[in-house]
Amino acid sequence: MKNRGYLVHIAGVIAMIIWGLSFIWSTQVYRNLNPTATIFLRLVVATVFFTALLFIFGLNEKVERKHLGLFALAAMFEPFLYFIFEGYGLKHTSPIIGSAIIAMIPLVTPVAATIFLKEKLSPMNIVGFIVSFVGMMIMLINKDLEFIASTKGVIFLFCAVIVAVGYSISLAKLTKLYKPLTITWVQNIIGMIYFLPMTIVMEQFEPSNFGNVGEYIVPLVCLGVLCSAVAYSLWAFAFSKLGASRANVYSNLIPVFTGIFSFILGIEALSSNKILGIVLVVVGLIFSQIRKKEAKV
Repeated sequence: MKNRGYLVHIAGVIAMIIWGLSFIWSTQVYRNLNPTATIFLRLVVATVFFTALLFIFGLNEKVERKHLGLFALAAMFEPFLYFIFEGYGLKHTSPIIGSAIIAMIPLVTPVAATIFLKEKLSPMNIVGFIVSFVGMMIMLINKDLEFIASTKGVIFLFCAVIVAVGYSISLAKLTKLYKPLTITWVQNIIGMIYFLPMTIVMEQFEPSNFGNVGEYIVPLVCLGVLCSAVAYSLWAFAFSKLGASRANVYSNLIPVFTGIFSFILGIEALSSNKILGIVLVVVGLIFSQIRKKEAKV
């Protein structure tokens, strides 16, 4: 239905707004906790929130044993590997640069979706991807056309992009079997199990300042409830309706919102090249979502 189509796109945008803020919240938490401890606690918060939500309102859905392997694979990609690479990438880059690199996910996803999911793209969709990519790259350079970022941070973030594409393929299969809330709930539980031993090991190398809870509790709760619960559920819903290629283009909005909120909060300046990049990203997103009338969501 037409109204439902609008809801799908609204869900995608809201998810990107929340994830745009996640780069800022993560940076704030990393001042006291190492990335693995941050992600583990984030997943604990998300799991507690989701469990209460699903069972209080009777929304829980039975998960078949035969599908646990697919859930385990999806959770291995994301949140486990993705959050590791993103977390350590953000530790060595700024929020805007980090979010801009992550925005390359929709440029890689169509290739994988074409190979594994047999999805097809129109020429207008491809134009949209290219325009968004140009906008994203403009946001990464300064007025002297110089790309300034930590090599280590960039490598970690590009690994996160590759892992996210693998997650998209797994998610495409899960959305045909379960509701978005169930998918997000189960993958958070499995992800939390994955992170527990790694958190214990990493604490020996990068001990966290857990006692300074007043400085990180608010952004940590925001990461758990809003980013790992609400945003992932909205994203799974949009993904199930739009498909891997079209849904992932919304990732291009992440650096846009990160840049805007970084500017509003006084964390990072919003220069003219970043403004131009934001405009191109939005234009590219609009082109990428154009489909023939008979194929509308």
